[in-house]
Amino acid sequence: MNFNMKKNFFEFFAGVGLIREGLSSDNWICSLSSDVSTDKKDTYVKNYGEKDFLLEDIWNISKDISALEGSAFLYTASFPCTDLSISGNRAGLAGIHSGTIKAFFEIIKIKKSKNEEPKVILLENVNGFLNSHNGKDIKHTIEAFSELDYYIDILEIDANFFTAQSRKRIFIIAVEKSLAEKEMKIKNENEEANWWTEFDSNKKIRTAQIKKVILNCPDLKWGIFKINFNNEIHNDLEKYIQKNLPMTSKKWWNQTRKEYLYSQMTRTHKDRLDSLVNAKNLSYSTVFRRMRNGKSTAEIKTDGIAGCLRTPRGGSSKQILIRSGNGSWDVRYLTSREYARLQGLRDSYKLPDIENKALFAMGDAVCVPVISFISKKILTPLYEQWISDNEQSPL
Repeated sequence: MNFNMKKNFFEFFAGVGLIREGLSSDNWICSLSSDVSTDKKDTYVKNYGEKDFLLEDIWNISKDISALEGSAFLYTASFPCTDLSISGNRAGLAGIHSGTIKAFFEIIKIKKSKNEEPKVILLENVNGFLNSHNGKDIKHTIEAFSELDYYIDILEIDANFFTAQSRKRIFIIAVEKSLAEKEMKIKNENEEANWWTEFDSNKKIRTAQIKKVILNCPDLKWGIFKINFNNEIHNDLEKYIQKNLPMTSKKWWNQTRKEYLYSQMTRTHKDRLDSLVNAKNLSYSTVFRRMRNGKSTAEIKTDGIAGCLRTPRGGSSKQILIRSGNGSWDVRYLTSREYARLQGLRDSYKLPDIENKALFAMGDAVCVPVISFISKKILTPLYEQWISDNEQSPL
């Protein structure tokens, strides 16, 4: 049996392995993972072993692909968002971090010259990628795929349809032409009206921003998958909280720190907190520090959904948790285990021992059940179609 008949994948920009986690639940086999971060490698290896891991800069891999032995049906790349995020410097694909996607395309080109290119590619990034450099970055990316004879579908999925975290991310699925023509509805002039009807049928995951990208690049290779998406928003933050954390823990803030946080709230947010404190039942809310008119303010969020988890480069990036009710309230930061739960991870997943490293690992990762959803709805059906076409059985 050929190596490329496995239901396998190569994972680039692997981070701490949350794409692998999501795909593994759908029986995908990881043949290789790579990342440049030693911290991320340490966490990855603790959970999945070091057999498949390659610690290397992707630019170096693109210059010598000997480590990428054989083929994989699927390539995944959760490439750095630093230059694309609204919280980053917005240098786009010209930036030193997000620009590493160019090395990824070099690898695909070389593999294609050897007839070892992947049949399917999954890219993940922040939704800011859709408008980075006025849409030029996403256009260049889709052009690169089109030149390699892949057809593209783009989804924008918010993690709050799967866990109690607001986290919008875009997912670009690129499919090799012969497989795309069987599994995707291809955009063409003769059936364009029907194509757009299908596109507009599910606005939860095919947003106006994505539509704008396609309208601005009408001649590129577009296709869409028929997906039934009727998930409801998760607003059950309490489910993800470590309620057994003792009040003697140093994680809970002292009175002085609490009072300072309260002083940063506007009257509206103070009234909101006071109402929660006077309630008969305990409840959990998150608080965000934001700059308003040049002043740092604290804003309480009571919709049962955590904000988007971020890497803890500063205090304002950490999410604050308030437990309130029965006449009192207590404050602390969300723990790394709570971050992990909000990313859809099992509690048996081994986090870094240093809390800040664990927060960084989770803030820089993907939401696991979102990946599982994409796998079950798109990636596995593509693999099964390909197996059927080749009239062989997978290993």
